[in-house]
Amino acid sequence: AWLDAVHLDAERGMMARLDPRRLDVILANLIGNALKHGGSPVGVRVRTEGEELVIEVRDHGPGIPEDVLPHVFDRFYKASASRPRSEGSGLGLSIAMENAHIHGGDISAANSPDG
Repeated sequence: AWLDAVHLDAERGMMARLDPRRLDVILANLIGNALKHGGSPVGVRVRTEGEELVIEVRDHGPGIPEDVLPHVFDRFYKASASRPRSEGSGLGLSIAMENAHIHGGDISAANSPDG
């Protein structure tokens, strides 16, 4: 169902040593979160910077409040305590971060002026 909601920008032939199951967990959490909070389409750009693989996930939502940004990868963190539990456990981005760290990588979140 994501095929119509996600736009992929990646060169063919890129190679990386990684665990595909962990990459799937990372992408599923990042893209799922972007779709939930920013709507579609979600852009995913894959590129290399030297020896590093860089994956950018971008949505066109309203952005994350500046006071929330430092906490989005904290376990169980939700931007609003009034959000019902059914909207998520607050673990998805934390799980994505843990999987990135296992690969020696990192994840960051930022707001873009154009969404």
